Amino acid sequence: MAKKNHSNDETTSLKLSNFFKDLFGDGDPFTDLKREYKPISLKKKGDLENEVQWQITNLEKDGHKVLNVAQNRYGESIVVYRLFYGDDLDDEDITLKVKVISKRGVKVPDSAVFLIVDTENKHMRIADIRIQGERVNRGYGSIMMEGLLKLAHQLEIKYITGWISGVDWDHIERLEHFYRKFGFECELNHESKHGTITWVNEELGASREEFDILIGDFKKVDKVTND
Repeated sequence: MAKKNHSNDETTSLKLSNFFKDLFGDGDPFTDLKREYKPISLKKKGDLENEVQWQITNLEKDGHKVLNVAQNRYGESIVVYRLFYGDDLDDEDITLKVKVISKRGVKVPDSAVFLIVDTENKHMRIADIRIQGERVNRGYGSIMMEGLLKLAHQLEIKYITGWISGVDWDHIERLEHFYRKFGFECELNHESKHGTITWVNEELGASREEFDILIGDFKKVDKVTND
């Protein structure tokens, strides 16, 4: 009887997942990532490796691209993948998803990272990172960043930038350590509780001086446009 209930729970979870997928495409309908939802059961109970391979195959079958697969210290497998929508914006508005798989099941929804790419100037901007709630401090962010940097090298990105808002200031030291670990420069204004991050791809011959000139040109264009 217990086995039957487990099967029904899995079927219900899969139907719910497919229902949301039909409504919203591959984007997550869940806006509150701080809430924990019941994980979707594994295809084979206790077989983590089989589930990882099934998820990778399924993602690639749908046209998406897996960027990084790794395990954290909790024995969970994390799959970082890039969504493809098949439109003209795929190379400019990029969404990365972070799928977490444990022996308890597949966590839902997937955490997400939103990127904006200036293909002409080889500049990538981190618009938003949504790894929240109980998913913080479990290694997901580091595995995600490894995937993001792999993507940056694939796209021959010269610069990655982003900003840190005041809502993150209660853990700013931990956040600064995280970015610096991956080679980002952090400029923090503790008085206004605002900061920026910058990554320069020296392997492509990019330099901070060249980046400052590029940013200066952007500001001139913005000023002329606003005037």
